[in-house]
Amino acid sequence: MRQSRVRQEDIARAVGVSVSTVSRVLSGAPGISPATAEKVMRAAADLGTPVTGPTGGPGSAAAAHKMQRALLFLNQVDINTGSGSIYHFVITGIQKAAKKAGLPIELALLGDDGEIPEKILGGPETGVLFAGVDPCHNVSERLKNKGHPTVIVNGLDPTMRHDQVAPNNFFGGQLAAQYLVSMGHRRILHLGTRRRWTLSARTDGFRAGIDGADVTGLKCDNIELPNVTEHAARVTLNDLLERGDFAYSAVFCAADNVALTAMQELRMRGIEVPRQVSLLGFNGLPVAELSSPLLSTLAVDWEFLGAESIRILALRSLEPLRPTQQIQTQVVLHRGESVIEAN
Repeated sequence: MRQSRVRQEDIARAVGVSVSTVSRVLSGAPGISPATAEKVMRAAADLGTPVTGPTGGPGSAAAAHKMQRALLFLNQVDINTGSGSIYHFVITGIQKAAKKAGLPIELALLGDDGEIPEKILGGPETGVLFAGVDPCHNVSERLKNKGHPTVIVNGLDPTMRHDQVAPNNFFGGQLAAQYLVSMGHRRILHLGTRRRWTLSARTDGFRAGIDGADVTGLKCDNIELPNVTEHAARVTLNDLLERGDFAYSAVFCAADNVALTAMQELRMRGIEVPRQVSLLGFNGLPVAELSSPLLSTLAVDWEFLGAESIRILALRSLEPLRPTQQIQTQVVLHRGESVIEAN
């Protein structure tokens, strides 16, 4: 008779390996031979652990979990802006990985007070994903206390109450500064925001890159946007351009849609990009590939980020007492045509 609750010790005993090896296989950790991983996964399935097939080969954490469903909360403000298109790819990654793991995903909405209605939450068999949402303290504590596996997707929580996965925003911002300085730019404008922890890390990284540059005559002005929306970028730039000459040779924007807005506003004022002003974005949005000149940007694999959130969620379901994780994914410089060497 199959057991209703399978421990990692049971799987280890059946295969003849250590518990740590079983844990590493289920978490998708590297360094495990394919033969051993296959034996562990087969034993897990035989003993009753719900294994439906790995998302990235034998040993993927999403291959086993104890959840019946997962609720996905989205930030409607972000979804309705140009930068919100990243969540199309995040959701695609979530859906693909969840399907392979046999985990139903349900879209859900927070209440007007930021709370999760009790009727839709259920018990610990329900996982929770916050995509672009920074849950309030009460919600975070409630989910923690009730034992709901929870992952903050494209978000950061310095208190580490829940697992989280996000781009390495600090490194991306730092890389942006280093790139513009290496191209000879010494008068740089940064259009950023601290509206969320992720965007704040992007700003901090850029400022660290500027502060760490060992060059003379470097000056960078930072303008805080209320949000990374086209409207906010347009209002800010118009205010700046109305004051007189645009004194910058390069602009780093916290998001591609901000950079594309800046490109249009500068062009309407007779300022050529990149001959007079270089522009650098962040996110790697597909729409940026339609710009002329082609936008240079710091790109993120958003679909991978979504898939990674399912792996972490499944691992939390299997090991509810394990230390929380903050996973950061790679940010890559895509050199387009909107950044050239300073004159």
